[in-house]
Amino acid sequence: MSMKARAILACAILALCLGASTVASADAIWGTGLAFDATPAGYPGYWQYCYHIYWDTTEYGGHGISHTTIYLALAGCECACDVGYFEHLIPAGLAYGEDSCEVDMYSEFDCDGDPHFPLDGPTLKFEPDESNCELGEYGWMHVCYFSLFPPTEPQVFEDHLGIKFALNVETGDLTGVLPYCECDINPVETSAWGAIKALYR
Repeated sequence: MSMKARAILACAILALCLGASTVASADAIWGTGLAFDATPAGYPGYWQYCYHIYWDTTEYGGHGISHTTIYLALAGCECACDVGYFEHLIPAGLAYGEDSCEVDMYSEFDCDGDPHFPLDGPTLKFEPDESNCELGEYGWMHVCYFSLFPPTEPQVFEDHLGIKFALNVETGDLTGVLPYCECDINPVETSAWGAIKALYR
């Protein structure tokens, strides 16, 4: 089974187990997430974090999304913004809107947070490539990234998802895991080991 297939299957299982896909009709964004060892994918020492994120803006004017944001709960983590603690997938995943719209999603790490939302600390922003079609008022996405930080215990992170649509912003809950701050990991050594392994593939 491919890495992408494993990630999609794992997120689907988490959503079923936690029952997080059932939300109040007024919620504009909600999601589930988990993490697993990324060493088999060629990232020794890293964790791969994957999320199923759902949006529905029909009760907020029905605008399509501009971007979504994950608050990483790393405010005060001294090493969170150091090079090597986060790695991106290109693209980071896929989003699926109505009328069979399917687009690539691209991630951006922001050490100072997303200025559209009030929470402090690092964030990951996911923006759609809408060159072929535009995501509408409802849909879902599957996005992933790598981090040296190990996962937290599974829990509900209130208002740790953000969505911007037209001139509006809303937040929603994330059920699952986020990276946990551990600054005793050396990203230089980990990255170097990954590069050495790649030479022998």
